[in-house]
Amino acid sequence: MASSSMTPSLSTSIADASARVQEKAADAFRAGRTATADALDSTAARINAGGERVADVAHSTADKLGATAHYVRENGPREMVTDIESLIKAHPGKVVIGAVVLGFLAGRAFRRD
Repeated sequence: MASSSMTPSLSTSIADASARVQEKAADAFRAGRTATADALDSTAARINAGGERVADVAHSTADKLGATAHYVRENGPREMVTDIESLIKAHPGKVVIGAVVLGFLAGRAFRRD
């Protein structure tokens, strides 16, 4: 007649093997969880850095627009013309390039297809 219960040493070996497998699975899960969390942190840091750059550009642009609004409020047409003439004399090449770009964009905006 065969015994339906396992011998104590066999059941202990199976329990030990099961515990080792469970521990390895838990270790693998912890390592995967840590790697995932590290990747998420790294991605969040890159997004935040990019967002800060975008925010810096937005703030800089807003500051320049505010300064331009102040200039327009505080200066009359004669002062503006004088300033534009000074700008042209100081940077003729940049002004020509700017005029060409502006003309190109205006032409594209008003062109009929």
